[in-house]
Amino acid sequence: MGSQENIYYCNPVFRPPSEHNSLLIQLTEGCTFKCDFCVSNLRKNFKIRSVDEVKRDLDIGARSKYSSSVHKLFFLDGNAMVTPVVKLLELTNYAMKIFPNLERVGVYAHAKDILKKSDENLKALSDAGLKIAYIGFESGSDELLEMVHKNATKMDFINASKKLMKANITLSATFINGLGGAYNESVSKTHALESADLVNKICPNDERIWYIAFLTLMAPPGTVIQEKILRNEFKEMKSYEILSELKLFIETINFTNKSANCIFRSNHASNYLPIKGVLERDKSKILNLIEYGLNNINTLKPEHYRAL
Repeated sequence: MGSQENIYYCNPVFRPPSEHNSLLIQLTEGCTFKCDFCVSNLRKNFKIRSVDEVKRDLDIGARSKYSSSVHKLFFLDGNAMVTPVVKLLELTNYAMKIFPNLERVGVYAHAKDILKKSDENLKALSDAGLKIAYIGFESGSDELLEMVHKNATKMDFINASKKLMKANITLSATFINGLGGAYNESVSKTHALESADLVNKICPNDERIWYIAFLTLMAPPGTVIQEKILRNEFKEMKSYEILSELKLFIETINFTNKSANCIFRSNHASNYLPIKGVLERDKSKILNLIEYGLNNINTLKPEHYRAL
């Protein structure tokens, strides 16, 4: 651990891209799950830090000259929602109390962590200030979820999303294009169709803002996916295959609530083509952009510029 005035971090730090301006506080280290595509558990043993340790870091942040500029706070790491509700509630309340302009707290969450918490517990966390949870859906295909050892099902994601929305915690979910690889076209098709069906089924009947994003599969060293690539057991999809998969997903989106405010993003550093819009309001615009990318492959992001 660092000096008395240094906030503790267990590097490398994992956070959502949208939390780049947030105060990052290490509540947990690593993740309780080990998915085939993920690096978060390769370099860390999972642990939940003590309340005193986390409060110490919050106090350091509150004493900083930048304290008044802290509007968002993110509890690291991979699935901080696994933290027992009493501890998570205490730390969220404490953070909201000591930062004068703090608007909300966010966490990564696994569907199982959400499902284990009662509606009353989630509502208490929301009322305290925990207002956004980031979930890696990865896919709506149960076959593919099992294949990559996600330890969750499509129905888990549906139920967890509805519990979050009931508690007024904003959902921000991600899928991974190319997760099934290039060997089996039917896997890609099922991935796109079932993922769209998942999103259709969790769409709320009001105008709240929620988020769906796509990353494109990358295979960092040490991951199971990378080992399969080296053994020629997994072949990564080409850029045009990725866009075709995403196109099918967008085509299949069909919300019963036409006033839904689902913010869609596919502009992560891993993606070949930056896309943003509102599902399904901007469906035609998004499909036109994908079609342009398919017809102009030379305009897509080169492989060496892609990153996690």
